[in-house]
Amino acid sequence: MTKPTLEPKAIPAANNNDEMNDEDRECIEFLREHSSDLLSSYYDTDFNLLRWAQGYSHNKDEALEHLRRHLKFRRYYDLDNHHQIKEHEILKKYFPIGLVGETGRGNTLLVIESAGKIDLMGILRAVQLSDFLIQRARFQEQMLAQMNSIEAKTGKQASVIYILDLEGLKFDPSLLQVVTGPYRILWASVYMNYPEWIDQFVMVNVPSFISIVWKAIVPFLPERTRGKVKICTAGSDWKAQLLQLSRPENLPAHWGGTKVDSTGDPMCREILNIPSDPIPHSLYWVPDHESPAIKDLTALTVPARQGKVLTFVVKSTDEKIFFILNRFCDRTFGQGVWYSTNPAAVDWELDEMEEWCPDFDYPGMPTVDWLRIRVPGPGVYKLKFGNEQAWIRSLTVYYRMRFVNETGKCVDFEQIY
Repeated sequence: MTKPTLEPKAIPAANNNDEMNDEDRECIEFLREHSSDLLSSYYDTDFNLLRWAQGYSHNKDEALEHLRRHLKFRRYYDLDNHHQIKEHEILKKYFPIGLVGETGRGNTLLVIESAGKIDLMGILRAVQLSDFLIQRARFQEQMLAQMNSIEAKTGKQASVIYILDLEGLKFDPSLLQVVTGPYRILWASVYMNYPEWIDQFVMVNVPSFISIVWKAIVPFLPERTRGKVKICTAGSDWKAQLLQLSRPENLPAHWGGTKVDSTGDPMCREILNIPSDPIPHSLYWVPDHESPAIKDLTALTVPARQGKVLTFVVKSTDEKIFFILNRFCDRTFGQGVWYSTNPAAVDWELDEMEEWCPDFDYPGMPTVDWLRIRVPGPGVYKLKFGNEQAWIRSLTVYYRMRFVNETGKCVDFEQIY
């Protein structure tokens, strides 16, 4: 197992991949040709495809498989139009992350996450699962858009310098549960859908108990990413190390640079979310009409190493159709959605239908989720909940599925089984 650097060493300057080689170009063209049915003009750039080739060591078939999953993920959440996703007010104020801007060194952007100041349990109790995941995708898309802009101007690949500041992090029994549960799934989703975007991942103000946390999360990091992680303890000269990665005027003064915002704040709170208080209990989620209590949902037991499939038939209509899914589970579960216009698909296996939403893992969270997604139209939909990763324990998922028009009125549909 690769171990992180516990004390700072000289951090190499960003590798901008000034020129693509023949293997790169061959892989890019392969990926473009074999994903043309899903690839949008917005996402179709050489560097976006190159990141998939790099992330899978130029194994074209493996890269293509994961690229196609991501393109379905993009379509499902309409990520090409990420600028239309409304920012979540609680996460805007209490999730401590922000895009600072260009570092001034190479084609790199600077992102700072003050994870030591996050109210982890408050986030879990106040924010629903889909909002949590969609807002992170929104942030990733903002970064990607800026990376694409840099690449278009320079003709060179862009990447991110990611500073994870753990100042203020305290160890308590819930920390490992959150880190290995929802936080792990969040980062797994990020790496699965956004490969090779990190140039350097620098953890600063690292507490003495980091080895416990690191052992819990390192098995879930891609091998290539582990080698980019630098861990700097609180007493080390990590500010000098960060100045190797960013010009002083581009790095907030709190982290060793000279940059301040218009108020003179060295933490640049105008562009970085830096919460100073825990989330008030008044913002915690409570059941309502759209997201009812668990007892008002349907319970579905999924045996270990298995999945359960629910089939819905949406009758013919000219209206735009959306599904609204409420879901709750106290452990990690899998979920995917398949679709067909053929009425006979009610009896088909999943691999005979179109995979509308790829089967991903989702974390168990203490809130009942609410997700609204526009669907292709009338037809047969199959919703699969999975427990394939469990060896012994069965899983209980609570759900409610509805199909509605733009005004929220239910359209004609039935659940077959």
